[in-house]
Amino acid sequence: MPKWTVFEFQRGLLYDQGRFVEELPPGRYKFWPWSGKTITLVDMRETSHTVEGQEILTQDKVGIRVTLIAQFKIVDAPTAMHKVENFASQLYQDLQLTLRESVTTKSLAELMENREPLADEIQQQVTSRVAEYGIELKRVGVKDIVLPGAVRSIFFAEMQADLQGKADLVAARHETAAARARANTAKMLQENPNLARLQELELLNNLATKSGNVVVIPGIERLFAPNGKDSSDSS
Repeated sequence: MPKWTVFEFQRGLLYDQGRFVEELPPGRYKFWPWSGKTITLVDMRETSHTVEGQEILTQDKVGIRVTLIAQFKIVDAPTAMHKVENFASQLYQDLQLTLRESVTTKSLAELMENREPLADEIQQQVTSRVAEYGIELKRVGVKDIVLPGAVRSIFFAEMQADLQGKADLVAARHETAAARARANTAKMLQENPNLARLQELELLNNLATKSGNVVVIPGIERLFAPNGKDSSDSS
């Protein structure tokens, strides 16, 4: 007696003499050989599809190779099995054709700057199409974009120049900030002589704390004499 086991991640399509009867939930089923009944098992788990890189001309006539990855699952087993000959092959073709149509309407710069709009556009267009044969398209992503050798060299050179320009701009901003800080310090020292003297003393103190240095400050005794007079002059 033929036996079928429909697992939790599957659905069973029951046919009687080749005619579809019903969709069976997980469980174990058996029929007499002469009953003419059979079960086709359909995997309902989410899976992925890779649309291998194909050469496509962009709007500005640059040939590139784009690879897509699509995640999908069957949500209507009878429709997926009956509406098209092979739902996986049909999905591949829908993704492939939509990818080609989308790329030809965009420039190379648009595609390289941001891949997400391309993936979103493809998903929006294909989702309604695949729903007609029982498939739910969960996600579409651009795996990679391969440029021709000459174009790739030019693109990377432009990118390096752009990065160098940004680095030079940042360096110039830091230099300007440093110059502004030095100018502000000079102005403060000019307006406050005592502040300049304090800086000198701090520098001398740092030198004096180092081993082997002897610091001599001419006239230092006047700073500590009463009324600013030299202590050697007092009687």
